[in-house]
Amino acid sequence: MAEHLKLKNPVNERPQAAWGSIATELAGSQTRFVKGERWTHRVIEKGDPEAPPLFLYHGVGGYAEPYARVLPALSRDFRVFAVDALYHGYSSKEPWDPANRTALQAAAYVDLIHALGYEKAIYEGESMGASIGFEIGMLYPESLDKLILNGYGRVATKRTEWKKQPFKGDLYELSRAAVLDPSYENVQKRLWWLVHDNDDMNDEMIRMRMKIWSEPEVNASLRRVFGVDGADPREAAKPWTEEEVKAKWKVKDTLVVYGTYNPQRGPDYGEYGADLIGAKFYEFKDCGHWPMWESPDEYVEALRSYLL
Repeated sequence: MAEHLKLKNPVNERPQAAWGSIATELAGSQTRFVKGERWTHRVIEKGDPEAPPLFLYHGVGGYAEPYARVLPALSRDFRVFAVDALYHGYSSKEPWDPANRTALQAAAYVDLIHALGYEKAIYEGESMGASIGFEIGMLYPESLDKLILNGYGRVATKRTEWKKQPFKGDLYELSRAAVLDPSYENVQKRLWWLVHDNDDMNDEMIRMRMKIWSEPEVNASLRRVFGVDGADPREAAKPWTEEEVKAKWKVKDTLVVYGTYNPQRGPDYGEYGADLIGAKFYEFKDCGHWPMWESPDEYVEALRSYLL
């Protein structure tokens, strides 16, 4: 099986109550729009311009702010860019092609790093962001320095038996309900899916998502992303097969991370996937789908232990 990453330093995880607001945590960061050759990208950035570039990509329906608790600490060693992915947040929304959605999102990453003057960068992606990262590895490996995949699942594996995980509802059904009516209750239920302990999802994040998902342009795009308007993208897009991955994968420096309580697929799937691509593996014991929000101190230490 995959080699397990060992942390270089012990972690004293701060309690959730110790963290400030998103604005407080991101104090000193810059939010701006970067115009690439094909798309416009919204980024939150911080760090020495001469430091190695590190790009952080969120999950489906998301935006850059869930990285608020880890971006400042990572910026001590890297030039960090938390990004609104294509079709999400305040980045570009066109062209929409459900069958090639992830490939276009991968191309958008390349468009962004080139616009910023980089030929390659370190990429970290969570959930959908991990799927984008995996697609980059398959299509544009030359654009990657190192790769971190947080909860990825873009491979049609032959194995069918996996450890049973907590059932927190159907993610797409919860998402569709919140897109159609971004009320506090609907958005809260959608965000509870992401964390192991519901109390870790605070009022600020719920209200931020209500605000962003209520924006007409964002809402219209997410209605396509979640199959409210048009075909379900999950049915249109075909995952890579194990044979294709083994024949094509060229990224030698990769880390796969998973939360113990990740809904649907758990860390056994993550470790299996890591072994498939020759990656290292790390498990966050007290987390669900959002370790960078639930255990940010441990998340920073895991990335630093791997990258430095």
